Amino acid sequence: MQKTTKKLVLSTVIALMSVSPIYASSMELTYDGKTHQYNLPPITLYINGEEKKTEIMPPVQIDERVLVPAREVFEPLGAAVEWKSYERKIYVSYKDSLMILEPDNDEVWLDGKNVQLDVPAKIINDKIMVPLRFIGENIGLEVKWVGGDERAVYVSESSTKPDGGNNPEPLPETKPEVTPEPEPTPDPVPEEKPESKPTPILPAIGNKLENAVDGIKQFYEGDSTGLVVDKAAASYNMTTIDRATVLGGRNDATCMIEASTPISDFEVSRSEGKLIIDIKNSKNQLGSTVQVASNSYVKQIRTSQFAADKTRVVLDLTSGAEALVSLSDDRTDIIIQLSKEEIPALAVGEDLKGEYLGIQGFAPSQMTIEENASQLIVTLPNTSLVEDVEWNRVRGNYIDSVYATESGNNVKITINLQDDVKFTHTTEIVKENTIIRFSKPLFEFIEYTGEYRPSFEITMPTSFSISDITVDDRYREKKLVIDLGDNYSSQFSEGKWTIRDSAVSTLTVENRTTTRFIIEEQTIRAVNLSKKDDKLVIELVKPKEKYGKILVLDAGHGGTDGGSSGNGVVEKTVNLTQTLAIMNYIQANSDIKIYMTREEDTYPGLRDRTNMANEIEADMFVSVHNNSHTATSKGTEVLYYPSTTDGRSKQMAQIALDHIIAECGTYNRGVKSRPDLVVLNTSKMPAILLEGAFISNPTEAALLASSSFNQTYARAVGNAIIEMFNTISFR
Repeated sequence: MQKTTKKLVLSTVIALMSVSPIYASSMELTYDGKTHQYNLPPITLYINGEEKKTEIMPPVQIDERVLVPAREVFEPLGAAVEWKSYERKIYVSYKDSLMILEPDNDEVWLDGKNVQLDVPAKIINDKIMVPLRFIGENIGLEVKWVGGDERAVYVSESSTKPDGGNNPEPLPETKPEVTPEPEPTPDPVPEEKPESKPTPILPAIGNKLENAVDGIKQFYEGDSTGLVVDKAAASYNMTTIDRATVLGGRNDATCMIEASTPISDFEVSRSEGKLIIDIKNSKNQLGSTVQVASNSYVKQIRTSQFAADKTRVVLDLTSGAEALVSLSDDRTDIIIQLSKEEIPALAVGEDLKGEYLGIQGFAPSQMTIEENASQLIVTLPNTSLVEDVEWNRVRGNYIDSVYATESGNNVKITINLQDDVKFTHTTEIVKENTIIRFSKPLFEFIEYTGEYRPSFEITMPTSFSISDITVDDRYREKKLVIDLGDNYSSQFSEGKWTIRDSAVSTLTVENRTTTRFIIEEQTIRAVNLSKKDDKLVIELVKPKEKYGKILVLDAGHGGTDGGSSGNGVVEKTVNLTQTLAIMNYIQANSDIKIYMTREEDTYPGLRDRTNMANEIEADMFVSVHNNSHTATSKGTEVLYYPSTTDGRSKQMAQIALDHIIAECGTYNRGVKSRPDLVVLNTSKMPAILLEGAFISNPTEAALLASSSFNQTYARAVGNAIIEMFNTISFR
């Protein structure tokens, strides 16, 4: 079977969720259906000798193996990584090697054979994590672990650091190979021009439509050659790729890739709506994205240094495109001539997933699909047919007939559906072919009512208990996750419902171990769950409609903003420690609803903090800080915004100060008006800012480093806030 180059894209709900990087020695990891407390020290990752901080998840060590997010680690080394959601498999392609992994499956497909893993890929905290050593070494990379206090892992195309001790992943002793610098090769003066001839690049047998799907009922085959390459290899010095352009014609387009000196060789392939040109013995001088002039074939050009001596140029196609790729006479230009493409094959049929229409060699990005009550119309720009297609009696549960004909410069495929059938369609790519599937509506059992009193009524398949359902309110992300506590995939199809009214952006249904409804909010909402006959009712209300007392707690600074530091204390850290302790104390001793601006080492902008509080319509805002000035400065002060019409902030400041002085014994520096502070002057509710003690004072810094002091401080502030709600009117 001919190998094809795979340019792969990670495209799953798991990757679409917006998260911040987590680097901590203690965190919760959810995998294998359970939540685990992870207490190992952080692992530092180096790629080609440079430290790499992964965005979606840090490296973690499970069962003596290091797991990492696949795409962030392997793509910088020239590998291509894709999560194929319809297969639930991870594809890793590097040079001539292809590996296919499946989460929680210890059997891996590697270059045509099955290999056993001791620790499989896993979905951890909804992120795809893969075993670093196994993948790296099996696709030809070098992986080294340094244990002890360093705890670092080095991944490279060649050795970057010797192995250390305390190794949780046993490593063989290897001697670095020393490769002598090659002597420059002079440009050859061939006796005659290298002979080239046009060569069709055909899809692998297994990628052809008739071999990619089962249950075909009707089949059309064209006479298409979508890609022809006209070249001859030769040997020249390393060149640079300096320019890429597209010139659009009336019914065609020409792309030029320009090099500084003659090009030795290149390879061309097609994959999922992309034309991929790998230029050997070259260095890339272009940006990662090249915008192109208006044309009917190419949306944009993307480039990368795919390997040390190979430039990759990718043409993102917007339509069908037959490509003739050749070299200019002086071999300094690769010329790509694009013209109308004949459709290679069409099919309708039914397999275990249901009824489908298949289109060979095209990606969804190269077509438009219109749906109405009784038809689906697929338009493929810049395409043609050998002859019209007329399939009059398909007789499926959904598909009645199919007609395909040329319309101007396009092909239009009309799929007529059975009368009065309710349907939805989805698209997937199977071995380079687009498969359009028909099934029952995704949200047949879900009703959404109104943006002014937004609620979902969900028809459940069996008797259920509200107590089995959990709500994860990720309010800082404006996201609600409703977990039904069991798997209801027989009732609810996976998919995303775009609503986009003033309350709800989207509803996503996920079927994993349990079925989950993920609601993306336009504004932060609270949830009321109730049962009405066989229906689960999810009502989204304003927080103040559900909670009688609402507090926003703000841990000052965070992330890149460390605040003050001294005497072994960093302000952002002690602020967070105290704020979490205050939250825990209040939750244990009152019915006050608390929202936190941060619960980790992150940095919300100053306006983001109060914007969140204003959106929630909180009753009060309390920001937790600590002070710094001189080594003799000491004591507690509470800051407030001076209002001429509302004295509640000053009253809150005095109550807080009194409790802290009485319970903690710190020096009383008084309450102070600070109209200049952003978190005080942009809050629409009464707000105060606590300055608990001085980090610059060695004695008070020792208190701030003390767990017992911070617990006492949290109790004092918590009791003060409880008194504020009991003695001050906020509504």
